Amino acid sequence: MGPRLRHLLELCPKESPVADVGSGHGRLALELARLMPGATVYATEAKPGPARELRRLLGESSPVTVLEGEGLAPLRGRGCRGAVIAGMGGHTIRSILEHDLDVAAELAWICVQPMQDWDQLEAWLERQGLWSMDIQLSWERSRPYRTIRLFAS
Repeated sequence: MGPRLRHLLELCPKESPVADVGSGHGRLALELARLMPGATVYATEAKPGPARELRRLLGESSPVTVLEGEGLAPLRGRGCRGAVIAGMGGHTIRSILEHDLDVAAELAWICVQPMQDWDQLEAWLERQGLWSMDIQLSWERSRPYRTIRLFAS
């Protein structure tokens, strides 16, 4: 795990249940589970194929539960305290939050790390007025990454 994702993990409150939204390879979700032994950790993927691959990558004995569904919808009713959304553009992160704004508003915290279009995401987040923002910068391969930690206002 590179400096970008390591920094993101450092900023995540150690509260459970937590979800890695759009988990991809599942390494971030596994690291969350390692940092919080006994915690409930979810990894989500929108489509059946990627969800099946994520289950395969995590393995049968994984402490991470894979959920399938678009955006934050799989978290509905699960009592999640927080979510991590990283590895995608600011427009996609905004779309995820906007589509399930009721679920997002119930989370105590959200950590996002847009790969691009961070300025537009930040402007949208400010207009929503739902969260206090803590913005930090990390570097990987001479490229800056903005990590935005959101707390319920």
